[in-house]
Formats: sequence, C-alpha cells, structure tokens
Amino acid sequence: MTAFSRLLKKEIIKVDDINLSIMWTTSALVPPFGVFVPVVSTVIICFVSYYFFKWVNGDVTVHIRDATRNHSWTSLRLSSKAWYCSICESLLLNGIGVYCDCCGVCSDTDCIKKANKRLQCKVITSKTEAFLHHWVKGNLPLGALCAICKDDCSMEPGLVDFQCCWCQRTVHTECLSEIEKVCDFGSYRNIIVPPWCVQVARMKSSIHRHLLLRGVQDPGWQDWCPLIIVANRKSGNNDGGIVLSEFRKYLNPVQVLDLAERTPAAALQWSVLVAPKPIKLLIAGGDGTVSWILSSVHKMDLDPQPAVSLLPLGTGNDLSRVLGWGKENPSEVDVERVIKEISNAKTTYLDRWKIDITSYRHLGIRMPTKSLYMYNYFSIGVDAQVALDFHRTRESRLYLFSSRVFNKLLYLCFGTQQVVTADCRNIQERVDLYLDGKLVALPELESIVILNIPSWGAGVNLWSMTGDSSTQSYKDGILEVVGIYSSFHIAQLQVGLSTPHKIGQAKVVEVHLKATSPLQMDGEPWEQVPAILKVSLVDQAVVLTNKRNSC
Repeated sequence: MTAFSRLLKKEIIKVDDINLSIMWTTSALVPPFGVFVPVVSTVIICFVSYYFFKWVNGDVTVHIRDATRNHSWTSLRLSSKAWYCSICESLLLNGIGVYCDCCGVCSDTDCIKKANKRLQCKVITSKTEAFLHHWVKGNLPLGALCAICKDDCSMEPGLVDFQCCWCQRTVHTECLSEIEKVCDFGSYRNIIVPPWCVQVARMKSSIHRHLLLRGVQDPGWQDWCPLIIVANRKSGNNDGGIVLSEFRKYLNPVQVLDLAERTPAAALQWSVLVAPKPIKLLIAGGDGTVSWILSSVHKMDLDPQPAVSLLPLGTGNDLSRVLGWGKENPSEVDVERVIKEISNAKTTYLDRWKIDITSYRHLGIRMPTKSLYMYNYFSIGVDAQVALDFHRTRESRLYLFSSRVFNKLLYLCFGTQQVVTADCRNIQERVDLYLDGKLVALPELESIVILNIPSWGAGVNLWSMTGDSSTQSYKDGILEVVGIYSSFHIAQLQVGLSTPHKIGQAKVVEVHLKATSPLQMDGEPWEQVPAILKVSLVDQAVVLTNKRNSC
C-alpha cells in the first residue's frame, strides 16, 4: 500500500468518527423522529379528508357578487346604438369601453374607477320594502318611450333621459319629477326576487370576502313565481355569457347563475329556499346541460320540482325542438320575448328513464353498478362513434375555433369517415337486445337507437318515419327502438330519403353488450366495456312547453 493510500484511509476514519459523534450528539438533543410521525400523519389525513369530502359533496351554496364594491363590467358590443360614458359623457367610438350588465352604467377605460366610486350598482339585498326607482342616465334602448308623455326618448345626441334598471321604464329628464318615486318592478314583477326578500350572509376569509344566499322571503305578490337563469358562460361559442349578461339587466343578479362557477345543486337551492312556492328554471345550453340539471333535480328530491324551460345553445337541441323552444338561439337574445313565452308556457311532464349499467367480471373483478338518467335517447353504434370522435376533438387542446357551423362541419367529417371505416359494422353481433324480457332478432345494423322523444340527430323523427300508426309521446312510459344500417343511412335519414329499421316498443329495454362499443345518451358519448344495460322508467320531470311552437 502506498503512502498516499495509507494517508487517505486515516482521513476517512477521522471523518467517520466525526460523523458518529455528531449523530450521537444530535440524538441526545432531539427526540426520535418516530415521535413526530403520528402527529404529522394525522394532520395530513385530516387535511386530505376535508378537501376530499368537500370535492365529493360539491359546494351547493349560492355565491353572490358584492354589488357595493364595484360594477359588473362587460365589454361593449358593437351595435347601431351610440354609447356614452356615464362619467365624462364622451362618445365611446368603435365600441371601445365597458358597461355594467346589471345596471347599465357605461364607462371608458379611464373612468372605471370613478364610476365604481360615484355610481351605485343595482343592489341585490335591502332592508326596506319602500323601494325607490334606480335611475341610470342615458344609453337608453332604441325605440324607448317616455312612461309619462309617451313620446320617444333619447332623441338628442349625448347622455340624456333616464331608465330604471328594475322596472325598465324610460322617462324624459323633464318628466322625471312626475313619475311615482316607488318602483313597482313593472311588467316583470311576478318573476323578480325583490331585494328586501333576499337574505344573505357575509363570509370572511384570509383570502377574500363574499356573500352567500341564506334565505328568500315571499313578497306576498299574487302569482309570484321567480325565474332562475342557469347557463355556462363558456358554452355555445361563449353565447352562454351573453345570455347571463342580458338577463342580469331584467332580474335581480342573484337569480342569474353561471355553471362555470357553480354546480347545478347550487342553482337548485333556489327551490329549497323558495319552497313551498314553485320556481321556474330557464336552462340555456344543449341537451347535455339540460340532462345534467334534470338529473340533479331528481337526486336532490326537490318538492316542488322547478318547471324547466329551455334556451337552446347546443348543436342538436332535440329536447328544445320537441318542447317548442326552437332548434337554436339567435345571436341577439330577445329577453322580453323569452320572458313572455315563459310566462305563457304550459306545464307538462317528461319521462325520466334510468340506465343501470352492470359490467361483466374482468379478471375476477366486477365493477359496481352505475346508474345514469336519460330523457331524450340512448344509442349504441355508429352515431355514438361519431359523437365520441367529435367529443374527443372538442376536448383537445388543439381545438381553438368553436361555432355551431364549425361543429356541424366536424360532425359531417366524422360521419363521412365512418362511411369508409365502418367501425360499428354488424353491431348486432355485439349485443343481445331484449324488449320487455323478450329477445329480439336483429338484421345487419350499425346502430341501435332507443327513443323517448320524437327527435334525434338534430331534428329527425325516426319513429314516424317507420310508418307505425302508434303515436310517440315523451310522457307515456314507453320507449321506441329503431335500427340504423350505416353512417350513410344517417345522412339519408337527415334529408328524408330513407326510413329506419323498426324494432319495436317496450316499457323496459335490456341490452347485453358482449364487446366494447361506443354509446351515447342525450348527446354525451363514452366507450363502454361489456356489460348489461337496463333501461327502465323512474318518474317524470316537470317541464314547460312553448304554446306557440310545441309539438
């Protein structure tokens, strides 16, 4: 061994001795690490458990924007109307500026802070029933008439004349002194929740302060039935945001709820707070959103159930077509027309079907039974595959452009692709179909469709096209089952050049799925492993039909 090696060995021994002495000294001064393990693990378990149960249960409280802090600013949209700043009264050229979608105050970018300080927004709660008009100067709607002299308002350029952001009355500046000071909420009185009926709790935390809706009193008005608006501001190419913004002008902002921030359970808390009075619920969205909320109504066991009306924002909107609310909503929301139609709508019932999915054993393990709720239709095969391909594309990060026209073009592309690939060819070999317990013999098909309503695939009435004399109804407790031969057959059905294969009617439909296949329910697709699927009636949902257009 060389001299260098012997020297290196001695130094290593010295270092080891130092480490041992340090370890001995530390162990003498500090308690064993094992003492802290139970404490730390207990804290971690409690922390994780709290947020887990909070995530499972969901936040069902109705959060309220504190109107005393600032306005609900929204970017101005280009229109034929001239906009003026409510502070400096300058003309807002090219729509550059913001306005409050609750009270109607406008501002350029330099006057926003002054507007928040000087001009009060529409209040959502108050302690007095002697509620005065909330007048906002200028920027009146086109065609506005004075409530006193009945002449046109805002005929001169500039910030002139006034409008009440509650009753929507407009009045000349010189006629303002003649109008009654107490606001009666005008023609929308029976659907508005007046501020003195709203009970809130002020919640404080280390991060932010917010208000929670705690109670709603009955104002005692005859035929009072509050209207609650529910939409996702991101849905329908952001049309949902426009709908929410428009209705805040006419109602108490508390009545307008965004599904991007709250769950359906939060919106449905209104039924609990207003009970035993009923409410009317306007759902702005597609078939999937409507199904989601109707299922939440059932799970919460609400009594009375809210009467649901629809404002179509999706691509198919089959339920909206059947109930008379139209196939799609125009870009400009006519709030007054919608409110009038809801007020005149007729109450009816919609069958609610439960789909119990029991998976077969795989590697000796069986997944628990899953239950879904269906209102429109349920299908297996090529149409579900097209919907699944579209859904995956829409969820992709590369999906940057969204519109109804673009979505329909995507559906067309995926449908054309299935004409070539035929991924669902001979779907009858993957399933055993039972109608009321009887096994049904099937021809060569690419799709099986189970119908509750007379509309499928954006307006196709499949059952009537079979030539069957029986009338299809969405509230008779009976399902209609048809078959589709191919993706090309779907295109023929869309233009009325073919007929579907009639399979039959039943009160209970059972599907034994023997191979993994694409499924869709009310426009929401997924890929299902082999399982037994049983479709049976649960009860009925309360819905509103538009008298003018309903089937």
